[in-house]
Amino acid sequence: MLIALALPYYLGVKAQQSLDDQRALLAKSPFLVIDKQSYRRGWFTSTETIQIHFKPSFFAGVQQQLPDNVRTVLQQPITLVNHVQHGLFAGSIRPVRAHVTTELRFTPQAQQILARFFGQEAPVKLENTINLSGSGQMHVVIPKFNYEELSGIKISWQGLESTIDYTKDFNSYDSHTVSPGLDMILATKGRASYQDLQLNSHTEYGKTSLALGNSNLGIKTITFNWNDTTDNTIRLDQLVNLVTNLQIGAFISPAGNSMPTKIMIQDLKLATSTEEKDQWINSNGKFGFAKLQYGNDIYGPLNIDASAEHLDAASLVAINNKITQLSTQNLNNEQLRAAIVEAVRNEGLGLFTHDPLLKLNTFKLQMPQGLIDIHGNLGFKSLLASDMQQLGLMLNKMDAEMDFAIPQAIMENFAISQARALFTVDASAGGAEALEDIDQTIRLMIDSAIKSMQARGYIQVTNGIVKTHLKLINGKVYLNGKIWNIEPEPENEPDYAELPAASAPEVANTDK
Repeated sequence: MLIALALPYYLGVKAQQSLDDQRALLAKSPFLVIDKQSYRRGWFTSTETIQIHFKPSFFAGVQQQLPDNVRTVLQQPITLVNHVQHGLFAGSIRPVRAHVTTELRFTPQAQQILARFFGQEAPVKLENTINLSGSGQMHVVIPKFNYEELSGIKISWQGLESTIDYTKDFNSYDSHTVSPGLDMILATKGRASYQDLQLNSHTEYGKTSLALGNSNLGIKTITFNWNDTTDNTIRLDQLVNLVTNLQIGAFISPAGNSMPTKIMIQDLKLATSTEEKDQWINSNGKFGFAKLQYGNDIYGPLNIDASAEHLDAASLVAINNKITQLSTQNLNNEQLRAAIVEAVRNEGLGLFTHDPLLKLNTFKLQMPQGLIDIHGNLGFKSLLASDMQQLGLMLNKMDAEMDFAIPQAIMENFAISQARALFTVDASAGGAEALEDIDQTIRLMIDSAIKSMQARGYIQVTNGIVKTHLKLINGKVYLNGKIWNIEPEPENEPDYAELPAASAPEVANTDK
């Protein structure tokens, strides 16, 4: 009887230890600040109260583009109240340490805004079941809602549900997230939606702070319809920055003034895997879609499979920490690009000096003009930090081998798009005809260059497909087995197929 009475109190002590560990992880977030915390432990129930707020640098680069309502909610403190039931059968038919229900309390100003979307329903529902071992399961629900403004903005959110199974001390966890869809009518600007989002992942931590494991993201359909394609407030780079930790949007050119009226992606898939071996990291990524409608053009399917092997883990940790720090600073795209490049040169230097190997296992994209097919690999051998200052020294220690198959029409269209950016033509002075003359000139130049390279044996052309095998070795470039040289080819330069194998054993002379 005494044991039965004491057990809930003991489990309450263990539950508090588990919640302390989870709060310590929360405190490590670069975007959150824990203002205050208190814990009142009882015999059968306990209450933990935590007040947090987002750092002013949170979404620093895009805050001004966020709607006023969203920005107001992010700037207000949030209070998390954990209602803890501890006992063998707290909230479960199986023995557990505790069952925790989290109540989110917002400031009156933020609550008034959230009520427009969720009404009297809580905007986030969070439950946490802590097992006897210290492992457990979290269940997160963001309920669906329909929102409408007199301005013409309408949002239909189908909700989100996520389940996270974690081990003791959060050393690893598995998550499964489902969101049926989102449809936004942006008044007179256009419409954006997605359907059937699913995300599954396994995360674990090895010797470093890097997250290892794998993830699989799938979205059935993504659609954008813009009524005003010249509206520069539509910024693809900022949208990418909004949802990525690495700020890769800084390397995407703003496309607000050149987006077509409709973009639709079907069966988008993204899969990643990262593993640790000694002090090295090996990573693989797969990306693709079944179909992309970009204006009137149809692309797809797309299949990309790339991997990076023998990456220095310490350098990855350093550069990841640096880029996370940069993401909290209010930098414009040009400044952010320069800062990331500088971080790669400094914190990420070890990624190049420990014999990394990058592989493009597959790149296949069906385009209106034909199929692009590229695969190959690139690596460095015995590269030193001092070699990074001179391109020639880097090339001498770089080995690369790639196979290309690209339709000539795609090469022509790419060259035309680049050339058009260099010319300004007055439409009142026969602009359309002048542009067509430029286009035709570019096509003739590309065709002439391709025929010249084909005649010299650098490439093969079959049914309009330009093919070649590129190899970089000993600082020299070979195309289709022939050394590349803009000047006439020297007679004493052998093709790489004729080079002696460095590791070939010497043949013994048996004629005695």
